Amino acid sequence: MSDRRTFLKNMAAIGVLSTLPTLNAYSQTNLLKVRPKRILPKRLKQGDVIGLVTPGSPITKEQLDETVKKLENMGYKTYYKPSVLSEYGYFAGTDQERADELMHMFVNKDVDAIMCVRGGYGSIRVVDLLNYNQIRGNPKILIGYSDITALLTAIYDRTGLVCFHGPLGISHFIDYTLKSFDNVLVNPKPRYKYPYQREENTEDNPEFDFYTITEGKAEGELIGGNLSVLASMAGSAFAPDFENKIAFIEEIEEKTYRADRMLTQLVQATNLKYANGIVLGVFYKCNINDLPTLSLRQAIADILKPLNIPVAYGFPFGHIKTNMTLPVGIHAKFNANRRTLKLLESAVI
Repeated sequence: MSDRRTFLKNMAAIGVLSTLPTLNAYSQTNLLKVRPKRILPKRLKQGDVIGLVTPGSPITKEQLDETVKKLENMGYKTYYKPSVLSEYGYFAGTDQERADELMHMFVNKDVDAIMCVRGGYGSIRVVDLLNYNQIRGNPKILIGYSDITALLTAIYDRTGLVCFHGPLGISHFIDYTLKSFDNVLVNPKPRYKYPYQREENTEDNPEFDFYTITEGKAEGELIGGNLSVLASMAGSAFAPDFENKIAFIEEIEEKTYRADRMLTQLVQATNLKYANGIVLGVFYKCNINDLPTLSLRQAIADILKPLNIPVAYGFPFGHIKTNMTLPVGIHAKFNANRRTLKLLESAVI
């Protein structure tokens, strides 16, 4: 009898949800989902050990050595397993090997933070192999971008651990990138306004232009990353939840019609339309068209302007040298008119 009562009670709850006209499909689903309490990782300190991982594509010994040298010059120690140089076709080892490597860094008490050496492709194949309870019990900084978007999104959703969309080991650690890294992860401020800096020698490249698509202001948690990765997660158990959040999105080396297609997919297949605002980075090498042509700027506007939420393009993050460190899960304020983004709280403790 108890099983029957439970069944009837659950069916009644589902019936109530289905009659609520003000809730979209994602809202109804999210009401039944228990959100984990948010966790802030410890900030980085000089001398801390950064564990290096390759959850996507393989790296060379030269890329590993360069990463180690960069981090040591910044005052950190590094640690990695031999598996960091593994290769399995176009992956840095099998799915299980890459998942094990990442889990090893989380549970290893001697590792203070985790940095992905590169992106590429493969992180989406390990998200269902991770032990999220162990990650939640061993919170620490995880940073990377591009393909790493899958990990940042899944880990925050399943554990509440704030993760960071920021430089990879192979990134260009120019002054702008280093300052953003430091202001978010090392010397955090209760409020931090990201400065704008256009990449050098890009004056004639419209992909680096900085402009407003839809005016307005927004507040909410930050979530996002690489467009193609976010689109590939749509419809899965790890699909990003954009509702009432500020979404940030970037892309590289996709023809304009491909970027158009993936952005359209996000609007149609996820709840991106219910975001509070959208912050677009640089879509590097995406203003590429066959004739007849439609510019990247026009294509993006055609898709996002009808959403009637604040949108601006050209923030310094993505597959470029000037790279902001953006915390997934931290409250921020976005002004599309002035094209400003400000963190409203520290992302680390």
